Amino acid sequence: MFIFALCYSFAVSVSDKFYSLIFASILPLIFLLKDKKIFHNLIKINLLNLIMIITLALTWPNFNDGIIKGVLIALRVNMIYIVFVEYAEGIYDALIYLRLPEKLRILIILTLRGIFVLRERFDTALISVKLRAKKLNLKTFAYITGSVLLQSSQRSEKILQAINLRGGFNGFMRSKNEKPNLIFMLYPIAIIILNYA
Repeated sequence: MFIFALCYSFAVSVSDKFYSLIFASILPLIFLLKDKKIFHNLIKINLLNLIMIITLALTWPNFNDGIIKGVLIALRVNMIYIVFVEYAEGIYDALIYLRLPEKLRILIILTLRGIFVLRERFDTALISVKLRAKKLNLKTFAYITGSVLLQSSQRSEKILQAINLRGGFNGFMRSKNEKPNLIFMLYPIAIIILNYA
């Protein structure tokens, strides 16, 4: 399904007609209604999109055209993000398809997970410091970074122990290897056909 997400991203990226984008937005809307937790991350993404729209509007030869182009790019980014979040589990399938070694596949998956954990801890530490101190100087920032890295190192050791207790890398639950649905595989093709019809 991760391959489908890549195909969908390509189809959305090359689409610029109104009807094809409307058709492409059906699937992300379904996912959005099904899992409302995505809204939180969409707010952060759209703050960046807003900056991009303003920049395009100010730098484009025509102000209105710049806004329209920026809104279209923001719409594409939102749709692609929602679909990728929904099919994040398919990353392992994609890595298998690329025939990467087993240890490298597990390392990539654990690294992706570790990035999010590291970010959460760093954000929590920053909020804690901001509540206690008026200003955040470089020395305090260095202490926070060092503390978060040490905590992450300890967590990595625990993950390694968990891997060894489960029998090494072979003890992990493998990918479900779901067969791609024919409708999902035809969906990106239909988007492209609508765009160029």
